[in-house]
Amino acid sequence: MLLISAPAWAGGVLCEPPYNFGLKNGPDRVLCEIQATARRFLDQRNAENRTDWQPLGPDYRIWVPPCQVPMQAVWAVYETRKSVMVSCDRTVPSSDQRKWKVAVEVFSENMQPNFAIHKAAGKFVRREPGWEAGFPAAETMVPRCAAPLAVEWRDGSRNSVDVICHKAVQTTWGKGSWRVRVPVEPVQAPGPTAFLIRLNFLLNWSLLS
Repeated sequence: MLLISAPAWAGGVLCEPPYNFGLKNGPDRVLCEIQATARRFLDQRNAENRTDWQPLGPDYRIWVPPCQVPMQAVWAVYETRKSVMVSCDRTVPSSDQRKWKVAVEVFSENMQPNFAIHKAAGKFVRREPGWEAGFPAAETMVPRCAAPLAVEWRDGSRNSVDVICHKAVQTTWGKGSWRVRVPVEPVQAPGPTAFLIRLNFLLNWSLLS
């Protein structure tokens, strides 16, 4: 018999797959609440900005204790992929973990991934040794670019670059072109310990080869 995972109710929250673990284990109430909190946050932002963000959901392998207060959601910072950070400020008294935060990745068919903007900036700054690119602001939301991305130093400075799209896909909310700032910082030279480790590796490799 083929068992198909389907939405189920857990503590008053509609539990979406894969957080409903079937007849044997039932839905995971905490993961379902995290997913529902992220979805409510995105629904509000979508209505405000005419976007189409959807939650991919938290990693179903994680475990966090139940939350005693309403969960909160904000755009995540310093995540490789666009994410919503769902947090709990007070868990059940029996838990040693008093607070927690869980990142919920999101996706959109019409959005330019922030990681792609980061990669374009990184490729540009690596033409000059000693620089590395960071990530655009977490709240960055721009339409997917229909042309190759261009990059240039921002205002002649050396602390950031602009990643530029001259032709974006047509949307009801975004502009036909955009420019996104990406921070840049110098790469620190390796210390003497790192140098000695690398030298030792090269010597051992040459002896074995």
